[in-house]
Amino acid sequence: MKEKEEERLKLLKQYEEDLHNKGIEYICGIDEAGRGPLAGPVVVGAVIMPKNSFIEGVNDSKKVSEKKREKLYDQITKEAIAWSVAVISPKEIDELNILNATKKGLTICVQELKQKPDLILADALNHINTLRNTI
Repeated sequence: MKEKEEERLKLLKQYEEDLHNKGIEYICGIDEAGRGPLAGPVVVGAVIMPKNSFIEGVNDSKKVSEKKREKLYDQITKEAIAWSVAVISPKEIDELNILNATKKGLTICVQELKQKPDLILADALNHINTLRNTI
């Protein structure tokens, strides 16, 4: 791994390292796609990676080519402790509104993880009810 990329990944993982050092073992990262377009589903993904995970090229999906995303998908799902994906249909979005549809996707993802997280990091969403009593 190139020195510059290794340094970028170390900076990216610093927040997680601080949490691990406080005794938090299973950190779940969650992100979504599809909240901006006028049509189409919202897709939410959740993943718990091992503490020592360092996958070259991991970045915001908008900054990664489609070909690289596909390679990263294979690497991430192979190495992950747990991962899940939820798709919320346009019909559900119309019924719930985009924010609640995204929350629904996030909740489904957390519930479907094989390893339940100690902490959830969700991009741009706060105070989400993930039905904690079920996890």
